[in-house]
Amino acid sequence: MLVELLKALLIGIIASAPPGPVSLLVMQKTFCHGRKAGFAAGIGSAVIDTLYAVASLFALMFIGDFFNTNEAWIMIVGGLMVVGVGLSMFLRKPLTAIMVADTSSAKAVQYALQAAGCALANPGALAYMFALVALFHLDVGDAVSPMWLIVVLVFAGALIWWFSFAYAADKMRSNFKVKTLNRVNKCAGLVVIGFGIVLIVRGIIML
Repeated sequence: MLVELLKALLIGIIASAPPGPVSLLVMQKTFCHGRKAGFAAGIGSAVIDTLYAVASLFALMFIGDFFNTNEAWIMIVGGLMVVGVGLSMFLRKPLTAIMVADTSSAKAVQYALQAAGCALANPGALAYMFALVALFHLDVGDAVSPMWLIVVLVFAGALIWWFSFAYAADKMRSNFKVKTLNRVNKCAGLVVIGFGIVLIVRGIIML
């Protein structure tokens, strides 16, 4: 059971880690309003990531036989989709500045909703989550690792990432450079592409 819980926690962290619109939003809120504002935005993204995890877990439970029969092709297709997400990150137009939001009526709930909207706007996130759940082979739906506990740990993993991210952004806000973020986005895109290639290769080997 402990292994499954650690897997769920790791999935929550990895699913939140790739830089993108939500990362920029969390960073911008942190720079403008401080660590708590950035973490509030991260909570919105964590909620969406958890919903995607639930959808992926249910899909694997209800189509378990299909998945076991076609696991290789699912890995290949999922890997291609993950590579697509990585390419979109790598090829994204470089930023020229960090947007400064109007802070006159901003509240934590608004930050969370904005981040949730950004997360929902990324259709590749669901495929990315499904690929993670499949790759880690989470054992759910039984007494050993009940789904509700797996879901809680995925959410906790996402919260750990966003708290750490907002904390780091708060520490570096005084000397942050946009060029640095652009470089991080490029490197993160390459890492995601590499993860997708691993899935594809694994699927080909299983054929």
